[in-house]
Order: sequence, then C-alpha cells, then structure tokens
Amino acid sequence: MQKKAGKKIIITAIAAVIITIAVWLAYTAGRNQGGKDSGGIVIADETTEWNRELEDRSEGQTGIKIPGYGEVTVEQGSDTWDITLANPKDNDCYFQYTITIGGSETPIYESDWIEPGRAITSFDVSETLEEGTYEIHFNISACTMDDSHTPLNGADVKAVLNVI
Repeated sequence: MQKKAGKKIIITAIAAVIITIAVWLAYTAGRNQGGKDSGGIVIADETTEWNRELEDRSEGQTGIKIPGYGEVTVEQGSDTWDITLANPKDNDCYFQYTITIGGSETPIYESDWIEPGRAITSFDVSETLEEGTYEIHFNISACTMDDSHTPLNGADVKAVLNVI
C-alpha cells in the first residue's frame, strides 16, 4: 500500500513540474509575441521611423542621447496614450521605457526594446487616470545591440502629466 502512495506522490510531483514548465513556456511565448526576438530581448515591432534632432545639452560630452519631456497631456479615462517614446537615431543601443505615475513603483506601461531611429507613438496603459496634474516618470533603460545586450546607463526623466 505504501508503494502505491509513494508512486502517486512521485507522479503528482512530475506532473507539477511539467505543468510549471508548460506555463513558463506559454508565458515566454506570449511575451515574445508582437515583437521581434533579438537574441533574448524583444524588439518592439509597433514602432515608426523617428529622425527628429534633439537639442544638444551634453556640453560636448559623448554618450547616449535621452529625449526630454516637459509637459504631456492625455485624455481622462483613456487607456490609450499618444505619447512618443523614442530612441534617437544617433544612439548605438536599444531603449526600453517603463512609465510610472507619482511615487508609484508599479509601472502603468513597459515597452519592448526600441531600436535607434524608431519610436512608439501610441500605447495602452494598465490603468486610467482621473482629471488632474500628475508627475510622470519615463524610466529609460538602455542596452548594447550586440549579442550580450549589456545594460548601459539609462535615465529617469520626470515630466508633468496633464489629464484633461
């Protein structure tokens, strides 16, 4: 009788491992859907060409060009925002945007990786906001474009978000 109980436990454990692997594979496949896979990172495919010149505030230093945001406006109750999330064409790295509101650490949007000279111009957020003025954070991560995808310096760009 104990041998049968032991076999049931082993079979249950194996089934649990198989289910866990299947769920992980399904999640990974879903995450990669909608973007190009570039050696372990997902490149955003919903981008458009973006060749705008940025004002040079580097004071002659070289490095990654980061877009600035003064004030941005979105519609109250809208879960689709038309804000440009760009990676300037002169950068030699990928960008990923994670957007948070105020002091929250929970992102309302996280992009796939954006190639230089490309931009996401519209995206869906996970929550809608009431009318008002908010502090918005565009946390920009950067990584190399080679197979190592080594993390580079990024930025946390703060701006004013007007919800009308």
